[in-house]
Amino acid sequence: MIDFHSHILPGIDDGSRNEEETKNLILEAKSVGFDKIISTSHYAIDCFETPEYKRKELIEELNNEENYPEIILGSEIFITYNILDLLKEYKASTINGTNYILFELPLRHHFPNFKDVINKLRENEYRLVLAHPERYTIIQKDFDLLYELSDLGVLFQSNYGSILGVYGFSAKATVKKMLKNGLVSFLGTDVHRQGSIYPQVPKALNKISKLVSDEYLDDLTTNNALSVLNGENL
Repeated sequence: MIDFHSHILPGIDDGSRNEEETKNLILEAKSVGFDKIISTSHYAIDCFETPEYKRKELIEELNNEENYPEIILGSEIFITYNILDLLKEYKASTINGTNYILFELPLRHHFPNFKDVINKLRENEYRLVLAHPERYTIIQKDFDLLYELSDLGVLFQSNYGSILGVYGFSAKATVKKMLKNGLVSFLGTDVHRQGSIYPQVPKALNKISKLVSDEYLDDLTTNNALSVLNGENL
């Protein structure tokens, strides 16, 4: 399996606080079946701004360890009107050097004209994955917005914890509806702390398996992510 969304690099954002916690998180991931982890540290202007080269250095160190899942470069980019500059200047990162990017919206308020940002990125041949859409208030209130975004070429990554109610009833109800309607393309843990979501992944998979086919579950956990890592179209 491939964890499409994680905050495991030490001291970069609000995720892992130190090298020991990073090591423990990686071992937790391995214990529940992940053999690759996409490191999607937050990139948000005036908040989390560790440049790509520094994150690459940390990932290289981790990948030199034996018996670890492979760690892969990415970012979770908070939407901004100059997101294109952040990518071109190698501040924020695409996923594994492809043209796929993972981005996020504000959780509880509307970002004006965010579709314009999406269209600009698409015009520059980036392929977009929206992180945990089930958590956004605007989508919880207007499910049809997902279809509008899908029509713009946006793919969706949902969190394992959502089906368990980690983010509340509305997020749980929304992700269930997304799964039943085939709107989720990837699953990720969005892990920040050891002892949190990784031990719960088997329980989440059991619940998800009751909503989708075995083939779809394989796509959600592994196959679609592999296509992204290889720069292939979905």
